Amino acid sequence: MTAQEVNAEVIAPFGPRMLKTKLPRDLIARMNKHCDSLINKKSFDASDQLVGHVEQEIRCEIGKVDKLGEILFESTNGLYTNFMRQSSQNFQPPNQVEIHNAWFVRSFASDYNPVHIHTSGQFSCVLYLKVPLSIGKKNWKHTKEKYASEGWTDFLFGSTNLCSVGSFRVQPEVGDLYVFPAYLSHCAYPFFGEGERRSFSANLTLKTISDKET
Repeated sequence: MTAQEVNAEVIAPFGPRMLKTKLPRDLIARMNKHCDSLINKKSFDASDQLVGHVEQEIRCEIGKVDKLGEILFESTNGLYTNFMRQSSQNFQPPNQVEIHNAWFVRSFASDYNPVHIHTSGQFSCVLYLKVPLSIGKKNWKHTKEKYASEGWTDFLFGSTNLCSVGSFRVQPEVGDLYVFPAYLSHCAYPFFGEGERRSFSANLTLKTISDKET
């Protein structure tokens, strides 16, 4: 039997989509400044509402960081619109975003965030603001001859099997923003070096508000 050419494409009809983008340094600096201003204010403690086993979880005031709300809308809307267009569905593009809650997570050596989902909003996000040098060293004693995981984020869906991957492991890098459906399970592994791993997260819902409603 002779070989024949076959025209084919690889498609992704199953599983949740995610968006990744890199945010500018000046925005990261403003967010870190806002977080620093809240560290000693007990009224902004969000630990009773979150599952993380970490040093500190702090409620973020979105309006105090210029352009943050607009960037969250554009990024979340980009993910949603891309999926809807690929799905060949007729839809009215959202023009507003409701931010249900937003917070900073400050992690240090041996802190971790167990596997969980977010229960408010359609979408969630994680943005990395500070990353210790110890995270991601593949030849370090805890990762020698193994996949790196210390301090990384792991997104989980379904199972790992033939033609199926159930885990998407992400190495934190300052400025990287990931947007994903709120139902997507994820966790953050502990790390064991010095320094602070700082991230920002929020729960969001896209809305389409007509002129008659404004």
